[in-house]
Amino acid sequence: MRPVIPFLIIVLLLILTCGCSEAPPAQPAVSPTGVTVTPSPVITAPLPTSLITPSRTPSVSDNTIIIEKNTFIPAAMTVNVGSTVRWYSKDAYPHNIEFTDKSFSTSTYLLVPSQPTFSQRFNQAGTYHYSCTIHPDMQGTITVEA
Repeated sequence: MRPVIPFLIIVLLLILTCGCSEAPPAQPAVSPTGVTVTPSPVITAPLPTSLITPSRTPSVSDNTIIIEKNTFIPAAMTVNVGSTVRWYSKDAYPHNIEFTDKSFSTSTYLLVPSQPTFSQRFNQAGTYHYSCTIHPDMQGTITVEA
């Protein structure tokens, strides 16, 4: 019978401390200066959307080319001179961007899941062909207009 008593005491303490009852209403408090202070209620409303920074997947409208399922989307893009084009890979395996005519000082750019983006600024009008040499069927074109 003796081992049952500590068990019952533990169960009773758990029942009393589980928070199964509502908290008593907040009572006004008196400050040291004699002023009655009433606690403010806690408001749990959602934050205004202006305070939330959404995660952003780049869109094609900002000169971004999405790489997904071994495809450049879009495969052809036209931009103005001075524009920057960005490639963003959603694939879980590597791709690279290589410009066919070696127009830039570094002509091959590797995109891996830990570094999925690459950007290139186009300062001269022309047509720039590129491909992924890892996946030769992946090809694209950037047309730069003055």
